[in-house]
Amino acid sequence: MRGACGCAFPSARAWRLGLAGVFAIAVAFGPARSGFGLFLPDFRREFGLSTEMSGVIAGGSYGGYLVALSLVGLFAARFGLRLFVTVGGISATTGMILVAIAPNTSLLATGLILTASYAGWSWSPYNDAVEREVPSRLRGRVLSAISTGTTFGLAMAGLIALAAGVWGLPWRAAWLGFAVAALAVAAWNARVLPGRPQGPESSAPKHGGDPGWLLRPGSVILFGVALSFGVVSGFYWSFAVDFISRSEVLSPEAGPVFYIALGITGFVGLLTGDAIARFGLRSTLAACFVSLGVVGLLLGFAPATWAVVVISAAFLGVGIMCTSALLSVWSSLLFSERPSTGFSAVLLFLGIGAIVGPVVLGAFAGHYSLDAAFLVAGAGALLTALVAALARTSEDPSVKPTPRPAQDR
Repeated sequence: MRGACGCAFPSARAWRLGLAGVFAIAVAFGPARSGFGLFLPDFRREFGLSTEMSGVIAGGSYGGYLVALSLVGLFAARFGLRLFVTVGGISATTGMILVAIAPNTSLLATGLILTASYAGWSWSPYNDAVEREVPSRLRGRVLSAISTGTTFGLAMAGLIALAAGVWGLPWRAAWLGFAVAALAVAAWNARVLPGRPQGPESSAPKHGGDPGWLLRPGSVILFGVALSFGVVSGFYWSFAVDFISRSEVLSPEAGPVFYIALGITGFVGLLTGDAIARFGLRSTLAACFVSLGVVGLLLGFAPATWAVVVISAAFLGVGIMCTSALLSVWSSLLFSERPSTGFSAVLLFLGIGAIVGPVVLGAFAGHYSLDAAFLVAGAGALLTALVAALARTSEDPSVKPTPRPAQDR
């Protein structure tokens, strides 16, 4: 549809949707999903959390994300997109308020699980909304713009935590601020996103509803890589700032600076498609996991300095954002007939890994040390890089595909 002058109504609609999506993803994948790791030093001091208990809470928050993601995948076509993004915004707002007023560990954990679920509620609605509402010539650009929300949200969360520390504000004030932002973004998106269901024809199952079609040459490797990525990234998100904050050499501002640097360097993830087109999927995948491995080795081996904080954050930002985009591209190539369903299966394995990683490596750290746990995580990432370099990542590992922008991180 075009305006009477035959000009830019579709573009205005596209960028209005894109801008709303940027801020929703910024909140969902910034403070909502990653706020626990950023503020874990404060939670640990106030609630006396052990490393093992921190891992359990982190795993539970990823469990909330996984449940929400599954519900959206099952029912979005029936009930429409707006409902689920609104539910996610309300869930995040409620959870953030509970975190801000929590008098004990139980209420804190409940609030964190509700908050982290926002990322699951908000992932696929934007992919679907862009597919339905945006002209095909603009879809790639709008999805790419929305994907920057994660890095923007991480950097802003770090800046808010840094400002709270510098001004002497309690961490609870920061979480009340996050709640206000979540509510405002949810109201904005409720006005922008389409509310009508997609219709029965778009949700009709193919392959007779048999999940066996997911098992094909290359899919086991893809699911294994997603699982490994979930384990490593989930552990890093949960414990990196807490680990840095335990240093007696660095100031308390080191944790927020880590997130700011991570968010800024994460914008490199927008170049993942170009890297795949130039170097191939397999080489790019191996490079991503080498970056993730370097993070664990730096934090586990290197002395605590500002240089290590910034460099490890840079490698983590590049590794996480590029791997997230690459998994989307890889999945769309392997499951070209049903890319959304295929990628949902990928995210299921990623989510399982993100639950297992903090719980298992957190327990390992409680028994040995966080240094040792980071070394194990780094070694696991390097092992995955080796497997990626040697294994076939698609039916033809030399294929250099045209990338599809990623939505989830």
